Amino acid sequence: MEGNMTYLLIFAVSMIEVMIIYKIRYAYSRLPIFAIGVAVITIAALYFISIVSVDKYLRAYAFNFATVDLILLVIMLVYMYQMKRDLRELPAAKQPDFLVVLGNKCMGSRVPPILSERLDKAIQLYNRFEYKPKIIVSGAKSSESSYGTEAEMMRKYLIDRNISESVIIKEDESINTVQNLEYSAIEIHQAWQKKTRPRVIIVTSDYHIPRTKWHAKRLGLKVQFAAACTVRMLKWPAMFREFTAIVWYHRYSLLTLLGMDLVFSLSMCM
Repeated sequence: MEGNMTYLLIFAVSMIEVMIIYKIRYAYSRLPIFAIGVAVITIAALYFISIVSVDKYLRAYAFNFATVDLILLVIMLVYMYQMKRDLRELPAAKQPDFLVVLGNKCMGSRVPPILSERLDKAIQLYNRFEYKPKIIVSGAKSSESSYGTEAEMMRKYLIDRNISESVIIKEDESINTVQNLEYSAIEIHQAWQKKTRPRVIIVTSDYHIPRTKWHAKRLGLKVQFAAACTVRMLKWPAMFREFTAIVWYHRYSLLTLLGMDLVFSLSMCM
């Protein structure tokens, strides 16, 4: 009877974890505070089970899931804090020589809202400065789109809004944020003929600033940043995608932590 109860509780813990994994993106994309609250309650419940359970296998099983969930929750909370801090401390843009607009996935013939917000921010900056900088639009072809590269769609968007074609440089080979920065740096190096260091502003979405700054620092790029505001309806889903990208970029460190958690959990069964 006791063995059947253990299996039943293990099944219940598994179902809770499956539901969290299956629904957390949907919940976060609509009401982040609710999703975080559910995650906290779930983690607390799993740790409680691991403490009070007399069955060592159930104890280890619940502890393992609780720790995995806790690690992921901490990553999300740190990202959210970092985004708010970076936006709060973002200095006013100074006269640049280049504006670099980072691409975003395009799935149709029109520039999507998140990307149009980045381009509108670049136009706003371009019109503000007396000395007109070059504008680099960066992004290769999105797999879902058959309407050309992100960079080409961005170029057309700028031209339609009275930005001279002569100031636009198209970088259409990059497929992610790191390549956006790397390949744009190559374009700047090729276009810049002076001996002084060019002044560069990276234009991207507010939710994208932390990861962009992190990659720019890793690449040794000394640049300014400008954040385009994202409407709330699109911001929360985009932030969750950004969280998954952060997890992917740090996957080896994360796997090390999860491996340590698994080893510790297994030790509870001995």
